[in-house]
Amino acid sequence: MKPLNVLYLIRSWAFGGSHTILLTLMKHLPEDRFNIICVPYDTFSGLDEIFIEQARKRGLPPSDERIPWKSRGNWWKARAKVLELVEKYQIDLIHTHDPHSNTMIGIGRDFFPCATVASAYGWWDGFVPFRRFVYQWIERDFALKHFDRVITVSEHMKSRIRKGPTAETIIRIIHTGIEAPPFCDKRAAFRAAHGIAEDAVVVGTVSRVSIEKGHTHLIDAMAQLRERCPTLRAMIVGQGPAKAELEEQTRRLGLQETVKFTGFCDDLPAAFSAMDIFAQPSVQQEGLPTAILEAQAAGLPVIASDIGGVKESVHGGTLVPPGDASALADALESWWKDPATRRAVGAAAQVHMKQHFSIATMVRRVAETYQEAMEHHAPRQTHARR
Repeated sequence: MKPLNVLYLIRSWAFGGSHTILLTLMKHLPEDRFNIICVPYDTFSGLDEIFIEQARKRGLPPSDERIPWKSRGNWWKARAKVLELVEKYQIDLIHTHDPHSNTMIGIGRDFFPCATVASAYGWWDGFVPFRRFVYQWIERDFALKHFDRVITVSEHMKSRIRKGPTAETIIRIIHTGIEAPPFCDKRAAFRAAHGIAEDAVVVGTVSRVSIEKGHTHLIDAMAQLRERCPTLRAMIVGQGPAKAELEEQTRRLGLQETVKFTGFCDDLPAAFSAMDIFAQPSVQQEGLPTAILEAQAAGLPVIASDIGGVKESVHGGTLVPPGDASALADALESWWKDPATRRAVGAAAQVHMKQHFSIATMVRRVAETYQEAMEHHAPRQTHARR
């Protein structure tokens, strides 16, 4: 039997968890069953180029085709391009991986003569009302219900989708599969490259550097701990629109030697090896944060905001109220004082990741969902031919 031709669509605002999941599927879905064609967007921001570069570095280059999106006026042009790709590559199934693609394909569902699957990884409430309107109300209430199957990553995110009209019967919760990180001996080198002493206790975070990720509260917590935990250092890994503002906050608080910004890092095993604690101080809803899973797979204990689906991803770590720098500081101080406990929690979390967040399980369940979508679409296809 010939493999299914599957079109992956993803628009990028930064390189994050959804991209990691997509690239993992491209790498591990069996080639004898699925032929994946991944098409990014050509946008006005240029941020899609980060994803393209990372895909190429992993030996998983996307197609040279692009979905045109230089402005919101390109809606019809973009959808026409997708239809062109469906016909050109004889696509059997479209899998969308971001809110923009979910909305474009879902609302125009009858435009596409193939099965459709949407991944809704997470929604943040947003600080701009228009974005909240776009990313939640339109996608949830008008787009997702038209797909043959909808994949999400947590019970919490499923409950948010179910506040709209999407039928529970088409939603599948598939936890993110995490690869066991390779052995990494770059701890000293990574620290030295960013001016961090070998004997420091390092709390790190990895994400796009954007306001919803709550980095400002981690910096405030570090200011509170300057005297209480003199060897504690923070390392913010990532790139994004809030970086300049956070760097200014760091200078204003006199924390230049305490809080380090690495910028974008494509060697996460090295970054994780330089950390002793992982922090996820998000202040907006999370689906199932991939960075938390990756950190635990690397043997790190986690302190995270108790928000969205985070509690479904943290094993044995500490949850704190979102936006509460004092609670975050208290949790960091507790683990700074107790290296034996943080090592034990990190080791237990690493075992838990291997047992419950395997790539094999994720790939198997996604493949099953594709088959379900094809079967669900078959009556529609038969009707269209009549």
